[in-house]
Amino acid sequence: MPSKLANALSICSIACGLLSAASWYRGSAVKVSHEKAMQARAKEAAKRGEKPNFASVSLDGWDMSATFAAQSKWNSIGAFFAACSILAQTIAQIIG
Repeated sequence: MPSKLANALSICSIACGLLSAASWYRGSAVKVSHEKAMQARAKEAAKRGEKPNFASVSLDGWDMSATFAAQSKWNSIGAFFAACSILAQTIAQIIG
């Protein structure tokens, strides 16, 4: 009979797996508009007291580098939750 801790870790593993899947889905669908990217660059440059660099590549109204950065962030979050899921599952197997 599995212990309460093993059951809790299994539930944690499932939750982390779902969060991982949701993060990876979000990473595959996120896009940053050219206007939003330019506003973010202007804000960041003003924070540092520099002139903003508005050089960019845009495709169908989406800023490519900002979109890649947003996708990378969400993919990293997905990978983190996947690792947490596997860790919880492994510990549950060891103690269960």
